Amino acid sequence: MRPISFALLSAALVLSLPLAGHAQSGGGGQQPRVSGRQAALISLSGRYLASRVAEQDHDYDGGADQLDLALAQRPGDLELLYSTFRLRTYAGRIDAAAQLAPQVLAVRPGDGIANLVLAVQQIRRGEYRAAEQQLGRIGAENQFGPLRELVVAWLRAGQKDFVAARTALARLKTDNERAQAPIMVVEAQIEEMAGDKAAAETKYRRAVELDPSALRVVMTAADGLRRLGKADDARALLKAFGDKYSDSVVMDGVMAANAPAPKPPSPASGIAEILFDIGSALNGDARNQRSDLALIFEQFAVDLKPDHDFAWLTIASLYEQWGNSAKALAAYGKVGPASPLYWQARLRSAALDAQDERFDAAVSKLRALVAEKPDRIDAALTLADLLRSKERYADAVAAYDTAIQRIGTVGERHWPVFFGRGMVLERIKQWPRAEVDMKKALELSPEQPYVLNYLGYSWIDQGLNLDAGMKMLKRATELRPDDGAITDSVGWAYYRLGQFDKAVEWLERASEQKGDDATVVEHLGDAYWHVGRRREARFQWARAMNQKPDKDRIPVILDKVSNGLNSTNDKPTVYEKAADNKQGG
Repeated sequence: MRPISFALLSAALVLSLPLAGHAQSGGGGQQPRVSGRQAALISLSGRYLASRVAEQDHDYDGGADQLDLALAQRPGDLELLYSTFRLRTYAGRIDAAAQLAPQVLAVRPGDGIANLVLAVQQIRRGEYRAAEQQLGRIGAENQFGPLRELVVAWLRAGQKDFVAARTALARLKTDNERAQAPIMVVEAQIEEMAGDKAAAETKYRRAVELDPSALRVVMTAADGLRRLGKADDARALLKAFGDKYSDSVVMDGVMAANAPAPKPPSPASGIAEILFDIGSALNGDARNQRSDLALIFEQFAVDLKPDHDFAWLTIASLYEQWGNSAKALAAYGKVGPASPLYWQARLRSAALDAQDERFDAAVSKLRALVAEKPDRIDAALTLADLLRSKERYADAVAAYDTAIQRIGTVGERHWPVFFGRGMVLERIKQWPRAEVDMKKALELSPEQPYVLNYLGYSWIDQGLNLDAGMKMLKRATELRPDDGAITDSVGWAYYRLGQFDKAVEWLERASEQKGDDATVVEHLGDAYWHVGRRREARFQWARAMNQKPDKDRIPVILDKVSNGLNSTNDKPTVYEKAADNKQGG
């Protein structure tokens, strides 16, 4: 299920590929036609600025369109040419980018992306020797790290130089069995290309033995076994994986009798896997602040292998991060029905519909998915989370009920299900049921800070289990010391206990951590009032009004600003009198 491990080893090296600026997107397209009159309507600088705005908004197709028009106005401008090339590449317009690559390389001969664009085109056309020469122009040989040998192996295999291909792969031998598994898969594919069916079968089976938990290893090996006439063995591999990892994959499509026949191995598909691994490593590296760079390698992967479902899911997730649901939906739509990832793509697409003001359509789709596979909980959970986000709590409880009823053996990984239902039950004032679910979540995962926070706060807010509740909150802050919401819970718990000096101390800390939250700021104002800092209290309440508070809090906060705290707008303590410093821990 994880990316090929040795891709991570080369992530930092790949970052050294020359690249100016930053941009990205998906989809294809040709250079738009533009008349001289149209080009004259907008100034060159206007188009350039429009492209920059589009790029910042992650509308890379729009940015590329603007630069195409600008370049038509001034075709000799080298900086403009490079910017246009760059945005075409990020937009996934590889053919259009290739039109400009020779001009880029004329002034930047070692440019990594320009050389890659041309190499990808050459690989797609089967010009493997030319592609190898093109990649050699990037610069230092170690820019692809250990992945370079894989690229060389594929290109030599494409030239039917299988001895050289095997030699390149031999240089990647490692004692780490899991790291060896994807290399073994490539060895098997190249043996299959060379016509050595026995060696190919042996290596496909060995790859799965080395790492039976890697979906791409299992999928590739199963495809190979099917091509070698071992369909029953392939189906057994897929079924075993699907049974073990049913939470994340659905194998029905790929195991169906009418599933499409697997395509033979090729340098294009093999190198697409390498480019995907580079993109995944960059996307998963917390030190990498260039998610656009991850996108470009995923775009190369789908250009070489249009049905690369893993790459399409990564592209979709990037666009989700950037808030571009239309592009994300388009990428999810590329995942075909036979893919083990098809179910996951459908779930995400349905959830994204809600973000595009199609909430009812999203709910309908998810309910259909819930009914389609009555043995799965994921569609019901997606529906429950969506309904909860829209404050349709009663409907969310029903969806959580469905999910929990479908759980076979309850384990630690199910704590979020009980926690989610507990939260919505609390919202609809069904505290006894909510408390049972919270305790169950904590039983399954005792050190979950958000469960500790929610249950501990709820107890103290109701005047229940005060010492135990405060201990839970303190433990939650130890686990998440910089979480303003949890720090606020501790401060508000002290407030409810009447320990206002301690409340101020914790709520000031919460305000430093989460000062843009209306609830945190309102709580701090309340605590200030009780310790006599009334001018500061009114200032905090006024701040809270500027932090988009919940609608039901607006009249309460306005009353506080005008009249201070009183019996109608102040939450009383859980004691008749303010507690002394010893109470509540």
